[in-house]
Amino acid sequence: METLEDVLADELGQAAVLRHNKHTHDADLIERVVGRVRASAEDYILWLSEGAAQMRSGKSRTWLRSHFAEWCSQGHARMNGRHREYRQLIVPQRVHVSAEAEAGRLAGEAARRIG
Repeated sequence: METLEDVLADELGQAAVLRHNKHTHDADLIERVVGRVRASAEDYILWLSEGAAQMRSGKSRTWLRSHFAEWCSQGHARMNGRHREYRQLIVPQRVHVSAEAEAGRLAGEAARRIG
């Protein structure tokens, strides 16, 4: 079975052939659809290094590696040479500190109004 990345690359190749043969309108349509699919599937398409996965999740290397085999069997992790990579969609995203601070501020205001 082809991966999404392979399908999109093949379609862009077809668009290049169409453009070369002066079928610009068709090439533009294919490129536009491929761009929209890529944008909507960014979390699936984007591979993170182990360091970037740690930054995104706040999890340790040990934690990520404990999930690696399972995620790899599902197609969400891979080895790139000697380096582990993880699909962005499988790596938990920690709540941004600023969002946590805002939530705390709002909770404090609510508590002051009640009390």
